[in-house]
Amino acid sequence: MSQSQNSGSPKKSTTVRAPWHIRTGFAAAERFAPGAAAKVLSRLWFRLPSSPEKRLRAPAPAGSAVFELESGGSTVWGYDWGDGPLVYLVHGWGGSSGDFKFIAANLVSHGFRVIGFDAPSHGNSGPSPWGERHSNGVHMADAFKTVLAKFGEPHAVAAHSLGCLTAVMALRDTDYPTWPRMAMFAPFVGGVEGFSGTLNSIVPVGPRILERVVPLAEDRAEVKLSQLTLLDPVVDAPTFIVHDKGDRPNPIRYGQALAESWPNAEIMATSGLGHRKILINPEVSHRAHAFIKG
Repeated sequence: MSQSQNSGSPKKSTTVRAPWHIRTGFAAAERFAPGAAAKVLSRLWFRLPSSPEKRLRAPAPAGSAVFELESGGSTVWGYDWGDGPLVYLVHGWGGSSGDFKFIAANLVSHGFRVIGFDAPSHGNSGPSPWGERHSNGVHMADAFKTVLAKFGEPHAVAAHSLGCLTAVMALRDTDYPTWPRMAMFAPFVGGVEGFSGTLNSIVPVGPRILERVVPLAEDRAEVKLSQLTLLDPVVDAPTFIVHDKGDRPNPIRYGQALAESWPNAEIMATSGLGHRKILINPEVSHRAHAFIKG
């Protein structure tokens, strides 16, 4: 496994950190009302950051073919663009297929076919089974499985943040003989540790709150967090990880842990790009294309 560094834009990326008075309230709740705080967090964890009117949306690229598929009662919107080896683009929580517009254009210009789609309650897709403002990783993984069933075995998958986890969840349920090449941008590794790490980037979550919020979230999603992780079982596939040193909601230590865990993974550490700007950086796009090309 290797590591390289890219000097990105000096601007800081935006964060989702809660205002100081809310952080102070959760710090106090750790001591005085951990149960009440856990109930609040268990509801907010599955709530999307933007309303349907303000969610991130993007048009299909010029020359692409738009599709809609039914997935678990939801309508999944996406596009099919280009000709050549098939690459799927899987966005993260609160994102959309538009997050990959520069990477997609670069891949198509170099002879790849890309499939981009919006998960339920994201982008141009319809509401998830939980409505317009809520969803979870299982809904997102099921949507990807539906898209895979339509378009077939991938040459590669490019995914961002939670999309890295949901892409692997979907691929684990297929019967493809080999894994595709995996390009992962700021991967969310999942599990209790990843879950608590992201929560703590927003509000302080001590052990008393955490021990209460985890079972509440598991009951609502009907899945154990220990089953939603990239670290077990490991994937023996060529993997290129890009993670920024200043990523607040998903710290680089998780990308490093993934690179150390997966036997054929390498990591590119960037600076100054934060959680989302890695997807629009020219050097990152160039490196990702070179990896996907193989």
